Amino acid sequence: MLWLIVVEWLARFILLVLVGLSVWSISIIIDRRRFFKTLELPNNDLKKEIRNKNLSLEGSHFFSGMLKELSSLKNPDQMDKAFDAISVELRKPLEKGLPVLGTLGSTTPFIGLLGTILGIIVSFGELSKGQGSSNSVMFSLAEALILTAVGLIVAIPAVIAYNFFGRKVKMVLSEASSLKDLLIAYKE
Repeated sequence: MLWLIVVEWLARFILLVLVGLSVWSISIIIDRRRFFKTLELPNNDLKKEIRNKNLSLEGSHFFSGMLKELSSLKNPDQMDKAFDAISVELRKPLEKGLPVLGTLGSTTPFIGLLGTILGIIVSFGELSKGQGSSNSVMFSLAEALILTAVGLIVAIPAVIAYNFFGRKVKMVLSEASSLKDLLIAYKE
């Protein structure tokens, strides 16, 4: 039965795919952790500078370019429109890799489940041929269940990281909006 061999190797291929997806997920998580760890956000002194109307535009924090551009505008409506465009650009480096983490978190359990189903098919195929002892069938079933576990092992950290870094993105963009509103309020 050639189909049984093909299904068995397909289940093993799915395991390799899951291991590869795990490595990809971990590399994105490490990259995002480094990015957010080195992200320089302004401190409360910047807000005091805006309130005192002596804003130093020479900062090296993440929002320095945004503040330079917004402070050159006079009209609050222009500042709002410019901020909308700037926030789209700010969002790109913040969300890098997050869609992949979300996709991995939602699909890898199903990929593992597919491998499990294929493994169970192999087990029943061995039983139907009358070649499998109870030990080999049990081993084959255990091997099949490992694929579901690996799928979950890939998905759980991906979902946790997706949610964690998604909250970080929202926090940074909220801080940007707060700085914009403060700049408009204290603009002459």
